Amino acid sequence: MQVRRPRNHVLAIFGALMLAGLVGIALISYLRARDLLHRQISGTTLPLTSDTIYAGVENDLLQPVLASGLMARNTLLADKLARGQSDPEGIAAYLRGVQEHTGAVTAFLVSDRSRSYHHPSGVLKQVSPTDPQDRWYYRFRDSGRNFEINIDRDTADLQRTTAFINLRLLDAEGGFLGVVGLGLDMRSLMAQLQRYQERYGGRILLLDQQGRIKLAADRTTGSLEDIKGLAPHRKQILSAPSHTLHLERMGSDSFVSSRRIPELDWLLVVQQTSSLAQRRLENLLAQNLIAAVLVSLVLLALAQLTVGRQQRELERLACTDSLTGLLNRSAFEPLFLRQVAEARNRREPLAVALIDIDRFKQVNDHFGHPQGDHVICQVGRRVVHHIRAVDLLFRWGGEEFLLLLPGCAIPRAKELLERIRRDLHDQPVSLLNQKTVPPSPDQPRPDLLPVTISIGLSVHRAEESSAELLQRVDEALYCAKRGGRNRLCTA
Repeated sequence: MQVRRPRNHVLAIFGALMLAGLVGIALISYLRARDLLHRQISGTTLPLTSDTIYAGVENDLLQPVLASGLMARNTLLADKLARGQSDPEGIAAYLRGVQEHTGAVTAFLVSDRSRSYHHPSGVLKQVSPTDPQDRWYYRFRDSGRNFEINIDRDTADLQRTTAFINLRLLDAEGGFLGVVGLGLDMRSLMAQLQRYQERYGGRILLLDQQGRIKLAADRTTGSLEDIKGLAPHRKQILSAPSHTLHLERMGSDSFVSSRRIPELDWLLVVQQTSSLAQRRLENLLAQNLIAAVLVSLVLLALAQLTVGRQQRELERLACTDSLTGLLNRSAFEPLFLRQVAEARNRREPLAVALIDIDRFKQVNDHFGHPQGDHVICQVGRRVVHHIRAVDLLFRWGGEEFLLLLPGCAIPRAKELLERIRRDLHDQPVSLLNQKTVPPSPDQPRPDLLPVTISIGLSVHRAEESSAELLQRVDEALYCAKRGGRNRLCTA
C-alpha cells in the first residue's frame, strides 16, 4: 500500500492557528501595556507634574503677590495719601526698598487723588484716561476688584514677559486711594514651564476665570476656546477647582489636569499626551507582529521539514522489507511503471527475473525460522553484490526475490543471473551463531549451508501489463523448478 502525504491545507491551518495565537498574545500585551501607561499618566505622572508646576508658580508669583498685599495694607502710606500729603521722595524710597526686597523688575504706586505714577526713581508721569498706556488703571479702578495680574510683553524688551500685580489701596473707611503693585520678570517662570513641557511632552497653560490664556509655556495666546481638542471641554475645565480628563482623538490619547490657584484666581492646566510612549508601544507591537510572523514561518518550515522527514521515513518503511532492507512488493508497481516508461523513451529492453531459494522449507524445518531468515538476508546481500546500481531488487515474498534489469536483453540478463546462481552454488552461506569449523575434505562443515536458486526470466513486451509479465516470469520459474532446480529458464 502507499502512504498518503499530509495535505498542505493541514499545515496551512496549523500555521494560521499558530500565527493567530502569537498575534493575539502580542495584541493582548499591547493593550495591557497601553492601559498601564494610561493609568500611570493619569494616576501618577500627571498629578506629580501638576504639583511640581504649581510649586514653581507659587514660588515665582504667590510670594510677590503677598508682598504686594503688604504694600496695599501699609497704613502709613494709606494715611499719607488720604491726607493728601505729597512726599514723592519718601514714596520712591519705599518703592525702592520693596523692589530690592522682592527682586521685582519694578514697584509702583498710582495716587487716585493726584494721578501721580510713583516709581522707585520718582514720579514718572500723571495718568490720564485719554492715554492708551493708562487704560489699565481706569479699567482696574472701575472693575471694583481688589486684585489682578496683568501679564504682557515689556515694551522696552519684546523678549521679556512681565507680570504686573495690581492691588487696590484703600483708606480706613474702605475708600479708594489708588493702586500699588509690582512688575515681575516672567522669563524664569517661562523657562521653568518650558523645561517641564519639554520633559513631559505636554502643554502648560495658566488661565483666568474666563478661560483667557494668561501664560503658556509654548507662548500660545488667545483663550481656551481657541485650543483644538480642549475647546469642547471648556466648561468642565473652568467649573471645577480640580479636574482630570482623558481625551481620545484620532487615535491619540491625551490627559488634562486642571487645578485652581486661589491666591491668583487662576487655573493651572496641564495637558499631557501619550503620543511618544504610544508610538513606542506601537513600534513594539509592530516588532512583535513581525516576530510572530517570522516565528510562525520558522516553526511552519520546521514542521514541514519534520513532517516531510517523517513522511519520507513512513514511505521508506512502507516500501522497504523489514527483514532484508530491500524494496518490498508494495513498491513494485510505481517503480515498474517508471522503468517501463524510461525503457520506452530510450528504446531499451527491460528484463524481469524471479529468484526462488530451492528447498527453503527444509531450511526452516531443520534449522528453525531464525536461521531461515538469516539465509534469506544472506542470499539478498549476495544478489545485491552482483547487480548494477540501476537494477532494482525486491523481496517478493517468503524466499522469493524479483529483479528489474533496465537496459538488459535476454543474453545480458542471463549472463548476470548465471553469475549469481554459480556464486551461491559454489559458496555456501554461513549459518547464524555457529562456530567456525576448519575445512575438511571428507566432511561438510556444519557452520555453512549450501544454497541453490531457481530463476525465471523474461523481457517486458510492449503494452504488456505487469500482471501479464509476472505471469510469464512465474511460469518460467516453475519451469526451472520442474527441470531439477538450480537453473535458469526463460519465458
